[in-house]
Amino acid sequence: MNWPKSVKVIDVTPRDGLQDATGELTSEQKIELCKDLYAAGVPSVEITAFVSPKWVPLMRDAETVANALRDQPDTIALVPNHKGFERALRTGVDAVTFVVSASPIHQRENLRMSLSDSFEQFRGIAQTHASSQIRLRGAISCAFGSPFSTESITPETVADIAREYVDSGAVELSLADTVGVGTPQAIYDTILLVKQRVGHDIPITLHLHDRYALGLGNIVAALAAGVTVFETALAGLGGCPFVPDAPGNLDTEQVVHWLHLMGIHTGIDEHALVHVRKRLLKDLDASMVKQGKLR
Repeated sequence: MNWPKSVKVIDVTPRDGLQDATGELTSEQKIELCKDLYAAGVPSVEITAFVSPKWVPLMRDAETVANALRDQPDTIALVPNHKGFERALRTGVDAVTFVVSASPIHQRENLRMSLSDSFEQFRGIAQTHASSQIRLRGAISCAFGSPFSTESITPETVADIAREYVDSGAVELSLADTVGVGTPQAIYDTILLVKQRVGHDIPITLHLHDRYALGLGNIVAALAAGVTVFETALAGLGGCPFVPDAPGNLDTEQVVHWLHLMGIHTGIDEHALVHVRKRLLKDLDASMVKQGKLR
């Protein structure tokens, strides 16, 4: 196997890692967390999500966080709809990740609309802001399995959604194993079919959650299929609030360390990551104590 010389790691701790955390960081702590990640060499950070605070209250300070990070490189924010995009646009983020789900049930519970309605909003965003410098990333949740036993998700389903994203204006794709059930074979087959459907010029990111300790094996499969961008979170934090018993993300430190052992460059300082993680967990624990949930 000829491994790539370098891989890009996008840290999603400030968004996915914190959106359903048991502890809560202040806006100032979130901003410092993002700055610390950039200082450690992380090239891109998903800094927040512009979602309804009614559904995800821990992201209610999205504008505060994003506005404070305007001078940082490659800031990414998740948006679920046109309203979220307009909020993100005003803060000057570099990229938005618009999200839909390959699971019809998860799509309704997570986004409160059908897949066709989501794409109608995405097309409107792409057309209205075609001249904007903001990058439009299209994310597909539950790309390798549904949280619900009544649903079966195939690579063809994911490839069809990916094609619609690209036809509608997405310049990057992110495939998410939201449930953490993807296997190396499923990862490999799905990525190849998506590439066949959208072309090899569209960058694909893999966002893995790790239920069965297959995460690193899934990265190997993705590398073999030509993917060189991965989304991870410190300490394996995170999980979708709308997925029962949602598993955490792949651990940023673990992934970076493993890539370095394989001789693959990331540009990230492992020792700096250790300090960022320790500070993050200390702050989360302190918030739990303050709330009376830890003693």
